[in-house]
Amino acid sequence: MLAVAAGFAVLLGSAAWGKFRNAAGFEAILTDYRLLPGSLVRPVARGIPVVEGVLAGAWIIAPWHADAALLASIATVAIMLGYGVAIAANLSRGRSWIDCGCGGGERLSWVLVGRNAVLATVAVVPLVASGAGVPAWGDLAMALPMFAVGACLYLATGVLVANAAAMRPWAEDPS
Repeated sequence: MLAVAAGFAVLLGSAAWGKFRNAAGFEAILTDYRLLPGSLVRPVARGIPVVEGVLAGAWIIAPWHADAALLASIATVAIMLGYGVAIAANLSRGRSWIDCGCGGGERLSWVLVGRNAVLATVAVVPLVASGAGVPAWGDLAMALPMFAVGACLYLATGVLVANAAAMRPWAEDPS
C-alpha cells in the first residue's frame, strides 16, 4: 500500500503542478477534447488540478488514515477512468492528434486508455489492503523498490508512446 500511495502522490502531485504552471495551456487542451460546453471549460480546467492536488495530499496520508485511503482510492479510480473515457471518446472520433494533457506532450492513443485502466486498477489496492495496519519499517523497505519499479514502468510506457508517435510518420510514408 505504501508504494501505491507514494506513486499516486507523485503522479497526481506532478500532474497538478504542471496544470497549475500552464493553466492556459491546459485550458486549450481541454477545449481540444470537445467534451464540455465552452462555458464549463475554464472552471473545469481550474478545478482539475485542485482535485489532483488534494488527491496527492490524500495519498500522502493514506497509509496512516483509513478514511484518506478510501477517499484517495475511490476518487483516483474515478478520475483515471474519467480520463480514459475522455481519451477513448476522442479516439473513437478520429481525434488522435490532441495532446493528452498528461504533462508530457503525448498524443492520444489506445495505450493511454490502457495505462489509465491499469492505474485505476492499482488505485483499488488500498481498498483490498485496508486491514493491513499502520506501515512499519519493513513496509518502507519493500515499498521503495516497488515504487522504483512502478515509476520505471510508468516512465517506460510514456517513452514507448512517444516513440510510437514519432515513428508514425515514417511508417505511413511509402517513399
